[in-house]
Amino acid sequence: MTITTVIIEDDEKNMHVICDLIRQFAPDLEVVGTASHISESIELIENRAPQLVFMDIQIADGTGFDVLRKLSAKNFELVFITAYDNYALKAFKFAAIDYLLKPVGLNEFREAVDRARTRINEKTRHQHVDTLLHNLAQQSSQDRKISVATVNGFEFLDLKDIIWCHSEGSYTTFHLANNMKVTSSRGLGFYENLLGANNFCRIHQSTIINLRFIKSYIKGKNGYVTMTNGVKLEISQRRKNDFLNTL
Repeated sequence: MTITTVIIEDDEKNMHVICDLIRQFAPDLEVVGTASHISESIELIENRAPQLVFMDIQIADGTGFDVLRKLSAKNFELVFITAYDNYALKAFKFAAIDYLLKPVGLNEFREAVDRARTRINEKTRHQHVDTLLHNLAQQSSQDRKISVATVNGFEFLDLKDIIWCHSEGSYTTFHLANNMKVTSSRGLGFYENLLGANNFCRIHQSTIINLRFIKSYIKGKNGYVTMTNGVKLEISQRRKNDFLNTL
């Protein structure tokens, strides 16, 4: 199956690198156009309706985010290309959007393309981009969303609705304010790295909590917290000091 592909990049050298990688290692990707400015990028994507877009964050007259905000439809798989923007990298992870760091490496390119192939037929593709743009616009971390990978696809959760989450082997279960549960196919360590700077705290090897949902803390050898939904969760001795400092 041929995957129609567009490249948004204003650096001619990097454009050639991506084209060469596609030609040599992903011949099923058909490049149907390239662009380097906001207006021509929008026109190209809307006219050609690609299945996959490689997009540099910084382009000639703005950013890739400017392009995304102005598109009428975002029904494509997206791989960002960037040199350094740490804030954007965290935003990509929250939205489950792939990115390649410059200089683009072969292994990373292959992995990103493999994931794109897998997800190319997902009906939630536009929601990953919408989640990214939503998060970039938020002042408060608790107003952000997170894309949670499940065995069936993705769930898009508001951080302010997550009370706590715990590990079940290599899976993570999210407990929500509406009493629903969502089980992710990723481990708890992955989400600890994402949630740690967003008012969440790991209190046990198997537990992360949203600090805004703590009802009480009870002292003891380890101690435990009671959450607003009545659940009591143990704090491990190893993580007690970190929890108290964070609190």
